[in-house]
Amino acid sequence: MEREVILLTGPPLNGRDEYLEEALEKASGESFAYYHVFDYLREVGKEKGVKITRKNVLDFAISHQDLMNEIRDEAFERIRQEIDGSDKKFHLVSTPSLFRWGSGSVIGFTLSNLKLLKPDRVIIVLDDVLSVRRRTINDPEWFERFGNNPDNIKLTTLVMWREDAINHVKTLVHELKKEGINVRYVLQFGIRHPPEVFLDLVFHENEKPIVYLSYPMTGHEEEYYHRVRDFYNKLSEHFTVLDPGALDDWWVVAEYDNQVAKDPNIKRIKIKHLLDGNEVDELEREDIEQATEILRRQLVERDFNLVDVSKAIAVYHYAEGVSAGVVSEMAEAYRTLAAIYLYYPFKRRPSPFMEFYGMQNPSRRTMFKNEDEMIRAMVEEKDYWTKG
Repeated sequence: MEREVILLTGPPLNGRDEYLEEALEKASGESFAYYHVFDYLREVGKEKGVKITRKNVLDFAISHQDLMNEIRDEAFERIRQEIDGSDKKFHLVSTPSLFRWGSGSVIGFTLSNLKLLKPDRVIIVLDDVLSVRRRTINDPEWFERFGNNPDNIKLTTLVMWREDAINHVKTLVHELKKEGINVRYVLQFGIRHPPEVFLDLVFHENEKPIVYLSYPMTGHEEEYYHRVRDFYNKLSEHFTVLDPGALDDWWVVAEYDNQVAKDPNIKRIKIKHLLDGNEVDELEREDIEQATEILRRQLVERDFNLVDVSKAIAVYHYAEGVSAGVVSEMAEAYRTLAAIYLYYPFKRRPSPFMEFYGMQNPSRRTMFKNEDEMIRAMVEEKDYWTKG
């Protein structure tokens, strides 16, 4: 039986396990097995006379690296054995990637672990940085590690955790490819995607190929975002649709810019949470400034990553002004030979670059003024642009 192994990983406190649990509860009827590596670490540790808990695992991993390496290697051995003996098609392995803590680093897996696991796909599960900070404050064990003081939880620390986790995956996947082990893709997946999208991504990629939704993301009225969401829902009936808004850190930067523009001497920035306007976080200006430089780069790299794994991009440009981000994503899709479909319902011509890239759909060489017509064209031409 052909089995597929999918590694689900990422930085700590990004809600990976909670999101996976919620999504997989809806996966009845799918042929899959789920392996939470921490459960295996506890089992192996117990056999070696070591009690590994959520509270002590970080300090133990740093202060007893050799023993932790033995335990982790044995845990992956057991998972591999279970996969080999399984009658399931999909095998989901969940574990953190890497992050630095105190004077050391905690490694979720090594190159030898991945050579044994041979993942077909790697999905890096991510949440926006302010939600990660909230989750840290609301977790007693983690909050205690930061001295029970919210000011000690810096955005800069959290974005560097994300950076380290992603780079660890990239580095090891690169080494795997040199060993002749092909990982089909590494995907940075935001947990604001509906769980059904994750299930389509994991289980129904052949029936519902991956499409990236590109749209101008900032500076619009609420009605605009309702239109984008309605289009996303219609598109999701036919495809696995990746939404850059499912991991949105930019509103933190935008709110910072607004408050600094009003008061150049402001020292602390108050930010309402995007999903819960009743909650307000107060952050040091200097911390946001330092984190912003990293966040800006991560935003571009993440969106390009989503484009690169997609078979097509659907551009929903319900705005006359040209979006530099959208044009850049279209150019990236053109570079990777993805099909490009552009919805632009205005009489005024778009920029020549947008028009050029927007004419790269397989057969019609046209921009679309009707969104339903564009979706129908994508469905009709799906077999063409999903080849290869």
